[in-house]
Amino acid sequence: MAPRTLARLKSVDFYRKLPTDLTEATLSGAAISIATTVVILFLLGAELSSFMATQTRTDMVVDRSAHGELLRINFNISFPHLSCEFATLDVSDAMGLKRLNLTKSVRKQPITEYMGAVGASVEDKKLHDPKYDEDHPGFQYEDVNISIPLSAENFDHMAQHYDVLVVNFFAPWCPWCQRLGPTWEAVTEDIHNRYPESDGRIRLAKVDCTAEVDLCRKHFITAFPSIRIFRHGSDDVVRLGHHEHESYYGDRTKEDLVRMADALAESAGQPHTFVHGVTKSAKSTGCNFSGFVLVKKVPGTLHFVARAPGHSFDYLSMNLSHLVHYLYYGNRPSPRRRYMLQHMHPLGLTDDWADKLKGQVFTGKANDITYEHYMQVVLTTIEPRGRPELQFDAYEYTVQSHKYTVSGDDHASAKFTYNMSPIQIVVTDQPKQWYKFLTAICAVIGGVFTVAGIIDGMVHQVNKITKKVELGKQG
Repeated sequence: MAPRTLARLKSVDFYRKLPTDLTEATLSGAAISIATTVVILFLLGAELSSFMATQTRTDMVVDRSAHGELLRINFNISFPHLSCEFATLDVSDAMGLKRLNLTKSVRKQPITEYMGAVGASVEDKKLHDPKYDEDHPGFQYEDVNISIPLSAENFDHMAQHYDVLVVNFFAPWCPWCQRLGPTWEAVTEDIHNRYPESDGRIRLAKVDCTAEVDLCRKHFITAFPSIRIFRHGSDDVVRLGHHEHESYYGDRTKEDLVRMADALAESAGQPHTFVHGVTKSAKSTGCNFSGFVLVKKVPGTLHFVARAPGHSFDYLSMNLSHLVHYLYYGNRPSPRRRYMLQHMHPLGLTDDWADKLKGQVFTGKANDITYEHYMQVVLTTIEPRGRPELQFDAYEYTVQSHKYTVSGDDHASAKFTYNMSPIQIVVTDQPKQWYKFLTAICAVIGGVFTVAGIIDGMVHQVNKITKKVELGKQG
């Protein structure tokens, strides 16, 4: 290349150099250079960390859930004073849907009042409305006092006197008990005639639970009428190491009751013999509900209450105190999804981010109390870019709880009311551009170097002025 051309190229040099013999190294300049290098390295590390970190964008949109999409509600709740025998879960919503006594996805575990498990958990069974003999006449007895209700004083003696004693625990105000009354008297007389005193295998009797409150509580009577079977003075049946009692849930016609009594008489001494209509239930004061329900995304209520076809309940004496082990919406995230959720959630995850009721206890001094929990549910969707398998719908909720005393025809119960927010939060991660990272690096290096040069120039000028002042004093 010609010398003239090279000379022209040199003229566009932005970084002209000074000869080495025209520059001067100073201690202050060296200190500033070292500090500048440290600052540049620190800022470069911070920029690299910021570039590698996940950056997200949060948008609020109208809920994009598909039409008809169902919401899963998972729960595990213990009621230490609500027997599993008649405890039910009902679900209703704002669209008029009512599902009573859910059984398919709900399991009930009998527990003690101290939350200890009693027996094995079982899948709930649906009970049907029992049939009645509507116009059966009642009877009176001349030779025995079977028609007179038993009391705490003579109950044990009566139960031990016969191989099998079938007891109708009733309340005079109960309409189902009133319908059963005449038929029960007729069946009692019929069985007495079939199996006289000399036989001693079976008898039918009744107990008025409004007069014998303690006796009924002793035998875990919570619904009327309750037909219990006692063998040799006890209703305790041990099966697989668990203590249970036998109850009759079949139809209440004379024909069905007589058939049941005949079968029990034949099974005297054999408590594990199957008898149609007789079911064994765990002897316990409480019940634990666990499972899930699928509901529409409209306002609704989970309603825990004592209910059964053909039975009446004294709701004013019921205690619906409960412990919420967990209650959350949707599915639990896998470890990878939870890690992604932790990093992409706008404010991170707290311990109760998905379950505000976990571990909370709700109790009251009185029995006639309804507990209500109102929950506002919000959907947050995490959408990692390029990783659709990690996309996840996370549900969070706020909750307000209160309790009130029931009155009139109201039922003591536990209500969990939910309402879906129409707003959905969508969190996406933002792509990173390399040119922005390179621009930031250049800005860091150039900016720090320039600022350091200014500081070095100022320090150098101060040193020069100081030296001139010292020389002036010496002169």
